[in-house]
Amino acid sequence: MANMNNLAHPYANAIFEYAKAHNSIDEWLNNLNILSEIAESKEFGNLITNPKINKIGVIKILMGFLQKPSESIEKLLVVLQENDRLQILSDINILFEKLVDEERNTAKAIIYTAFSMSEAQRNEFQDLLSKKLKKSISATVEVKPELIGGIKILINDLVIDASVRGSLDKMAAKII
Repeated sequence: MANMNNLAHPYANAIFEYAKAHNSIDEWLNNLNILSEIAESKEFGNLITNPKINKIGVIKILMGFLQKPSESIEKLLVVLQENDRLQILSDINILFEKLVDEERNTAKAIIYTAFSMSEAQRNEFQDLLSKKLKKSISATVEVKPELIGGIKILINDLVIDASVRGSLDKMAAKII
């Protein structure tokens, strides 16, 4: 995956600069999210390697999934296909989203908790993280009973582990 990620960087950067210059970042976010979902499906590999579907047909099928297809998206798909890079659409999407988050001073957080969390509690953590990191945080909550208690928060490369499982793992590492 790291190799694919390296291949995706120039595409994501170029798309971001283009989208920014043409004031179409949200359109690109939407289209890349859709294409990313398709690229992650089991059927995608069969589609792009199917000898019965020519290259133009593959592009038309992919464009058919988009709510607002554009000539620039079609050109991207053609370039990716010509370079055998359609399979990195998900990586391009992830990197593009990171560039957009940096530009907009936002971040996505995942809050793992051993028990369910109310909307008010999620909002409270979201606000606390926003103030601490000085950026707008959008948080989702996932229940992970294996944490035993407490929470674990992931924001890009930042990990805040205040879970019982994390404490036990640290203690075990010290003992060993």
